[in-house]
Amino acid sequence: MSSSYKQYIKNLCVLAFPVMLEQLGQIFLGTVDTFFAGTIGDNAIAAINVSNMFMNLFCTVFSAFGIGVMVLIARALGSEDPGLANRTLRQAILLSTGIGLALGLVNLLCCRPFLVAAGAKGEILKMGITYYRIVCIPCFLVGLIQVMAFGLKAAQNTRASMIASLLANLINVVLDWLFLKLGMGVFGLGLATTLSRLFNVLMLLVQYRNGATVLRIDSKNWRREPGLMKEIFSYSAPVMLTHFSARLAITIHGALILHLGDLFYVANSITTQIDEFACIPSAGFEAATSTMVSNSIGAGKREDVMKYTKTAFVSTALFMTAVGIVLAVFAIPLASLFTKTVEIQKLVSQILTFMVFFDWTSALSHILTSSVQGTGDSKFPLLVTLLGNVLMRLGAGYVLAYFLHWNLIGVWTGIVLDFLLRGTLLGRKLKKEFS
Repeated sequence: MSSSYKQYIKNLCVLAFPVMLEQLGQIFLGTVDTFFAGTIGDNAIAAINVSNMFMNLFCTVFSAFGIGVMVLIARALGSEDPGLANRTLRQAILLSTGIGLALGLVNLLCCRPFLVAAGAKGEILKMGITYYRIVCIPCFLVGLIQVMAFGLKAAQNTRASMIASLLANLINVVLDWLFLKLGMGVFGLGLATTLSRLFNVLMLLVQYRNGATVLRIDSKNWRREPGLMKEIFSYSAPVMLTHFSARLAITIHGALILHLGDLFYVANSITTQIDEFACIPSAGFEAATSTMVSNSIGAGKREDVMKYTKTAFVSTALFMTAVGIVLAVFAIPLASLFTKTVEIQKLVSQILTFMVFFDWTSALSHILTSSVQGTGDSKFPLLVTLLGNVLMRLGAGYVLAYFLHWNLIGVWTGIVLDFLLRGTLLGRKLKKEFS
């Protein structure tokens, strides 16, 4: 390996590994809730996961918005304009707060209809409404976390947001245990999650106030700048729609699987929760790729775009496959942490083993999406994602699951085909413009 590529790997890893630990903390939050829900019963697991289908949808919107903000801030810093970077961060916080409050109102008014539309009923619906209200209504907290965390990443300080995330998740574990001991049930699990997110926001504010980067969050210069807001939203909106459409497809999948039967739904919920750990490397290298590609464009180093992209893809694919193998080998013991139902444990093992052979397709799709977005093009990834979702994730997945009776394997095969289609189209575009 040439010394230049070693430098690309080093630059990516310095950014990616702290993000991986942060992502581990975020996944751990959901895993802990699912674990403690298992002590209540399988219906509690289903209730939390059917609620989290929607919460994950909202989190995806905020995460995508944060990615858009990160790209713009990284480009400003790459062109040595910290003033613009700081103004962008402040305007993004104002926009995110507004979006979060609007979504919170939607959640307040539409909680029951959303869960019913997802197929929840009976005890699952009752517990789901309780969890949904306490977690989803104050979703503006997630928006603040994402914008401030991605601001730190844009300034190439990923350690600060990682520390805040890990401490918040430790708070969540303690509160989950305490509230269940107090007999608060699913409500207690939701309250623990919301309080831990509030703590995360406060920790990030402390990091900015303590000078973690050249970016600052203080009481000055909070006037609205419509022109800058428009620029932020114009770039971020396609990114948000890209991630939203992908998450919406997952939500629709969840509803389809729920109609297959409670057994399949619980198995898919547990599988998805465990498989998130295989996606940790992807999250890290996605953020690193967007940052370094944006920074390279801002600094006029277009030749670095493909080098960072290729290095990130190979690294992500290797890491994801390695983690996937470990998860598949220990699938039954891992599944037994959530449920004692043998049929569910076997289904979880089947899907995790299947994905070992195709985790690289996820790496291909997500890294190329981040790279193209990092170049400043947020619209083409949106179109490609919509196409992949309709044709493969939903279309092919539905046919394979219901008409060919592949059940969960059919659903997950549709996901793999989606990744392949998106990766092919995005790769061709990137190669054409930067090779």
